[in-house]
Amino acid sequence: MPPSRSRVVIIGGNFAGLVAASRISSDHDVTVVDPRADFEWTPNIHELLSGVKRRAGVVLPRAECVKRYGHTYIQDLVTGIDPDRNEVTTESGHTLPYDACLVAAGSVRTTFGVKGADEHALGFRSVDDAERIAARLDKLARRKRRASVVIVGGGVSGIEAVGEILRRRGQGDEFNVHIVEVESDILDQQIDGLARDAAERFAAYPVTVHTNAVVEEVTARGVLLESGEKLAADLCIWSAGMALPGFLRDAGLKDVADQWLPVDQKLRSNYADNVFVAGDCAALPVPLRKQAYYAMDMGEAAGDNISRLLEGRRLKPFRAKSMPMLISFGDITTWLVVDEAAVASPLLAAAKEGVYQFMMARLASPHEPLKYSAGIAGRAVVATRQLLLPQLTPRKLFSGLTGSRVIF
Repeated sequence: MPPSRSRVVIIGGNFAGLVAASRISSDHDVTVVDPRADFEWTPNIHELLSGVKRRAGVVLPRAECVKRYGHTYIQDLVTGIDPDRNEVTTESGHTLPYDACLVAAGSVRTTFGVKGADEHALGFRSVDDAERIAARLDKLARRKRRASVVIVGGGVSGIEAVGEILRRRGQGDEFNVHIVEVESDILDQQIDGLARDAAERFAAYPVTVHTNAVVEEVTARGVLLESGEKLAADLCIWSAGMALPGFLRDAGLKDVADQWLPVDQKLRSNYADNVFVAGDCAALPVPLRKQAYYAMDMGEAAGDNISRLLEGRRLKPFRAKSMPMLISFGDITTWLVVDEAAVASPLLAAAKEGVYQFMMARLASPHEPLKYSAGIAGRAVVATRQLLLPQLTPRKLFSGLTGSRVIF
């Protein structure tokens, strides 16, 4: 009688979860659980705000991807994990026993209890969020009076959203934009010069930055700051704050004081020897920025270590690889951040698009990406028409070359 197959449950089919699943052999019984049908390439959802991308261009069907990896996909919401019983439970009543489990459930939006924020601010974390915001912008653009948009959060996603709102000026849409940031500067986790360069890009447009600013209340018509200042808001976009999904807060995988799930250098939970954590949920001994590239890197390491654990081999430590970061600002510029310096140029938009195309193909089918080239070709056609060709006019090329600069 053949030995029973080891059971692996992966909670979350996002960046870390899908990459991990692709690394584990189909000799094991692997189940990926996620409540949504589609994987979403969230680093590019800001482009939905201007219409240069559509939903079909930034999603992949999870069930098809997981099937190509040789595994099982269940579309369901995980409601609990019991490390003592080695079981995962779901909303629809599934009980999934495991020999090894990967928690890659990402993070959820938090409004920090700000009055009115949940009712009146639109979140900016998913494709659905971006489509709702785009629809609201379309409606506001038809008004005779110029609308006011307030973006809470001056991090990367907030600034990229501003860039796409400004890109809409090419189709005649004009908005007054306010950025509200609680820290002393926007892009606080990036190199110092980036905030300065962004402020210089803002200067030509109706964009106002409010730093050291705390939101006290969001209403249907405005945003009230703790300082007493009131900002008119026909639309409030909430691009600040991440929290652990609710089912993980009392799962026995962290101390009460821990915000995220502590792991060792091998990405194994500090509280369960057969549970690994990757992506936004994980709190590594040396913290990493919560971004897609690191989540995929962690997913690769976690998938490999799960295989090693099941096969009785020694686990390997996760070593984060330094990776340049591309931050787009609509059609105005793109920043390439490398360690303590950055290069800025509109022409770098092609580099960010290239990363997006490559990674989507890798996730669709890591072993045979060209076999599923229809999706790649479709995304490339849209990207060429909407993003690259507009940059190839003589004026844009000249601006791109003369406007390139190094930032420290």
